[in-house]
Amino acid sequence: MNEQLRLTAMSLGVFDVYLMDICGTTIAASSYRKERSFVGRSFDCRPYFVQAVEGGLGRYFAMGTTSGERGYFFAAPVMDNRRILGVIAIKFNVKPFEEAWSGGASDIIVTDLSDIIFMSKREDWHFRTLAPLRGKVFNLIAETRQYPLDRLLRLDVERTAINSFFELISIDGADFVLSAQTLPDVGWKVLHQIPAGPARTQAVFVFSLAGLLILLTVLSAAIVLQRRHRTRERMEEQERANEVLEQLVVQRTSDLNTANAQLKLEVAERTATEERLRSTQKELIQAGKLAALGQMSAALSHEIYQPLTAMKAYADNAATFLDSNRVSDARENVTWISKMADRMAALSGHLRNFARRPKDTVGLVDIFLVLDDAIELMGTRLRAVNSEATFFIA
Repeated sequence: MNEQLRLTAMSLGVFDVYLMDICGTTIAASSYRKERSFVGRSFDCRPYFVQAVEGGLGRYFAMGTTSGERGYFFAAPVMDNRRILGVIAIKFNVKPFEEAWSGGASDIIVTDLSDIIFMSKREDWHFRTLAPLRGKVFNLIAETRQYPLDRLLRLDVERTAINSFFELISIDGADFVLSAQTLPDVGWKVLHQIPAGPARTQAVFVFSLAGLLILLTVLSAAIVLQRRHRTRERMEEQERANEVLEQLVVQRTSDLNTANAQLKLEVAERTATEERLRSTQKELIQAGKLAALGQMSAALSHEIYQPLTAMKAYADNAATFLDSNRVSDARENVTWISKMADRMAALSGHLRNFARRPKDTVGLVDIFLVLDDAIELMGTRLRAVNSEATFFIA
């Protein structure tokens, strides 16, 4: 496997290809013949390993902890169906890219999102920063061993914005015109630096060209002003038409508001009428109840007189029984007196329920209680004609 990875690295032209187990320990690598081989090394702290072992594709730029060479790492999980067995990683050396840039007059700098330089044709700028490092960023670099901590020093940088695309930057006293582009997919910033001297010469040419453009602009402006005058006249006519339309809308809205107010007044009157009707209906119902009570007064007086007469007789007999020391007979008479009192109390309760003023709320009513009250009130008449009440409920 080591030899196969070595041949693969040679054919791809990459720095190293290595295979790690699920714990991050390298079990095979193309560098197995080198003095600083990856075999046996653990890279579990590297973010590219963590991303790959979680099932994703890992990408990361860092300085190698074993080789001491800067490189860009790609990593992918090794899977058996859906089970992750390990991680395969490839490291690219960035020196060939820097050597390709060295022949140009301008300079290309690549930084991460924390403004740490990791690619530049100037080696003394490697791992230098363009901005102060925050504590969290520094701790994360230390934890993942991404860069050498002793080289994370800030360059003497001063920046002045020229426009939204360019800015003038001074690094250690050298002036450059800088343009930047962010590559969010890989977390890079690519800075293109041009020495300020040639840029100033180019600026003079640009300003001369701008003067010619200004002359053309003045001529164009005269034409534009004439067209704007005509456009303004058309807009004024349109505004006058809009004012007439707005007046019509206001008038129609006023008519609608008047009609709406009239409708609200009629609704309020009808609501008040309904309230009066409900109140009248309640009074009629109460009057009907009281009239019915008046009609039943004769029967009710008879119904009450009988228990009172019986209670008087039972009381007299109980006294006689007590005098004769017939306690059991006296107790039986007292029991009958209690039953008569319960009957009168029940009759009184029925009368109160019947005479009670109806409530405004509507709810469920136990029909059996209502029927019991009615039968109890009409009990004398029913018994007088020897009648029985029977109910059928569907």
